[in-house]
Amino acid sequence: MAQVTLTVNGRSYDVTCDDGQEEQLRDLAAELDGRVQQLVRGVGQPGEARLLLLTALLLVDELRGLRAAGETESRTSEPDAAGASDQASQTELLTAMADHIETLVARHRDV
Repeated sequence: MAQVTLTVNGRSYDVTCDDGQEEQLRDLAAELDGRVQQLVRGVGQPGEARLLLLTALLLVDELRGLRAAGETESRTSEPDAAGASDQASQTELLTAMADHIETLVARHRDV
């Protein structure tokens, strides 16, 4: 297991991951941080837990939209095995990140 330090909204988080996934997690954290910063520009700093919760909710909403679009597309076209495998891998990683965000939010809510 590898450990990587991710920075979101100026705050560092140590996260463990499978060896070889470090760069992908850094990329995901950078995108998450970008989305958090967009939200900060819109609503200010409502607190770390609330900010992460709002960002996670926006991402889940976007993910639902993508899933719905994918379901519509899969009804109208033949799925290819490589694309389905890649999508499943991305979904697993997003699910793991969402679980981690939920853990962070719960941890900060208790503080």
